[in-house]
Amino acid sequence: MRRRAPLIYLSETATPEQKEEILRAAPGAVIVDSAGLEADPGLVSRVEVCYSELTPTQWGQVSSLQWLQVKWAGVEHLLSLPAVQAHPAVITNVHIHARAMSEHLWGLALMLTRNLHGAVIRQHEGAWDESLKESLATVAGKTLCVAGLGTIGEQCALIGKALGMRVIGIRRRPSPNGAADEVVGPERRQEVFAESRIIMLVLPDTRETRAFAGREELAAMRGAFLINGGRGKSVDTAALVDALAAGSVRGAGLDVTDPEPLPAGHPLWKMPNVIITPHYAGNHPGYDREAFAVFVDNLGRWMRGEPLRSVVDRAGGY
Repeated sequence: MRRRAPLIYLSETATPEQKEEILRAAPGAVIVDSAGLEADPGLVSRVEVCYSELTPTQWGQVSSLQWLQVKWAGVEHLLSLPAVQAHPAVITNVHIHARAMSEHLWGLALMLTRNLHGAVIRQHEGAWDESLKESLATVAGKTLCVAGLGTIGEQCALIGKALGMRVIGIRRRPSPNGAADEVVGPERRQEVFAESRIIMLVLPDTRETRAFAGREELAAMRGAFLINGGRGKSVDTAALVDALAAGSVRGAGLDVTDPEPLPAGHPLWKMPNVIITPHYAGNHPGYDREAFAVFVDNLGRWMRGEPLRSVVDRAGGY
């Protein structure tokens, strides 16, 4: 059953071409932006569809909201708001990060295993340092663990297989997956960590994933390289510092940290076996365009009464 034309609130500026795309997907829709809501505050209670965010105050006002399309993957900050928890609107996110994130995380991994970060430092010092080759590692024939075998994790796993690695995936609900040689549940993570050369975390922030790599897990890693591209809270930061110093974790590539950003003077900033990037692994040219395309596609589905793509599991937290 086709829905009637909705009132759509765009929280960011849309081009005339983008508005045309919206109207093709939802003929007759009324489109308002932040300036429109400021000019007529009463409109906020009539908003039925929103792209891409609402303020905490607006969540208490959008009584007619049926669906919010966000332009990112993580929604833990939204679900932590009482007004959002109490609101019946459907929330959808986007899954457009897999290629960029897998490239980024493997870039971190290969920098560490091939000591490329050390070579860059020595280059900037004007030094030809052949001792760098004494601390190299290889990945072919070794085991890769990917914790969080979703869209991003699968892409990371496929690259690992292309590099000749055995891949073990960790999922909350294990099931066979063509990207991995084996898939296990989170209760087996210490066992899997112990046999892996590279461990990639691409986990959302939920109660179950916080300190997923805690002190015991990190101590079990036997000189593995840890790469974290999900959420900083998946790793016990103090325990990671100790594990890096002790050698149970040989090196760490971190696109996310806890806290984020790390405070000035934190030990991780200066550790020679750590690479930190400022939480941009999922960003790529054309991101906004791709996210908007997801919204327009879902808008067409919403108008036709079809199931929306990438509906957030509020209970699961992602």
